[in-house]
Amino acid sequence: MREQLKWLEELQKHDAKIKELTAALDSIPAKINATENDLARVESLLSQERTQLDEAKKYLAEQRSLLGLEGEQLTGAKHKLSQAKNPREATAAQKEIDHTREISHSREGEIKKLVEAVGAKQKILTERTGEVQELRESVEKDKGSVSAKMAEVKTDLEKLQSERGGITAHLKADVMKRYAVIRNKKGNAIAPVRAGACTACNMNLPPQLYNTLRRGITIESCPYCHRILYAEELLADPAAAADAATTAIS
Repeated sequence: MREQLKWLEELQKHDAKIKELTAALDSIPAKINATENDLARVESLLSQERTQLDEAKKYLAEQRSLLGLEGEQLTGAKHKLSQAKNPREATAAQKEIDHTREISHSREGEIKKLVEAVGAKQKILTERTGEVQELRESVEKDKGSVSAKMAEVKTDLEKLQSERGGITAHLKADVMKRYAVIRNKKGNAIAPVRAGACTACNMNLPPQLYNTLRRGITIESCPYCHRILYAEELLADPAAAADAATTAIS
């Protein structure tokens, strides 16, 4: 049974590596998806800021258009004043001039503030557009690296799966079935015994069981965690195993 135990130990190593690589393969797309989601969120915010800037520019154009109309009204009011035939017409024309000037002055102040706000917004938007472009290029670069990494991991995984098939071919059907059942429940199905204790659950084993394990004649399980056990020195090297078996018999 010593050879069976050696193959079980090797199988467990392969299964651990396969599990690790499978988890890595599953996590890689999640990481790039998170980065792409961040990029999409930033691009959405940038789009909203562009819309706000466009609306501000449109409003600025409207205010300038109104200021132009008010300039025409002021010119017309001044013409009325120059053509006034009596004090009443002159007073009305002067009131229109004063009112139009007041409105125009207020609008000019608002336009000045709008020009400053649009300029500042445009500057910020230009900077953020550059930052988003850098992030976009970084994401594309990461996607290329991720694709290469995934291909590498898949190659390693296929190699391990192939090697695993070769290992299982050396195991008896009942031993393989026993290993699979325990592995499904416990994760690790086989554990070495060190200093008379199961290294999986750290429980001390009965001396008789330990002696049996050192002989390596049968496949035994831990009475506490039910994993398949093997004496650590049994698989270390054949000479040590022979000495351990002789000592156990005596």
